[in-house]
Amino acid sequence: MTNDPNGPDTAYANAPEVGAEVAWIAQRATSRPISPEADREFRLRKAAALDRIALHDTATTTPLVATEAITTAVQAAENLATYDAEHGSLTFRGAELAGDDDFRAYVREEYLAWRHAQAS
Repeated sequence: MTNDPNGPDTAYANAPEVGAEVAWIAQRATSRPISPEADREFRLRKAAALDRIALHDTATTTPLVATEAITTAVQAAENLATYDAEHGSLTFRGAELAGDDDFRAYVREEYLAWRHAQAS
């Protein structure tokens, strides 16, 4: 990870441990969200946790091994972006989210914004 102001170091600074996030996700996965906000939070935290796992695997394993984690992270990121496009202000006009890295960067930006909102 780098110190890019829009990169993973910034987005995931002071985030809960990945294991704690995975436990939170697993607990919530067994029940339906009670509101659109809770549904979005679930999708966001899941996408962020999977992105963090993919970043770890990329840094610590071979590209072949990391491919599955990256693919899963991209799918979760696309799921969040699609949800936001259907329920929020995100659109897919033009090239807002043109590739896998764009979707994962979107998750990082949204996670950072969400964490800041939680702290206020």
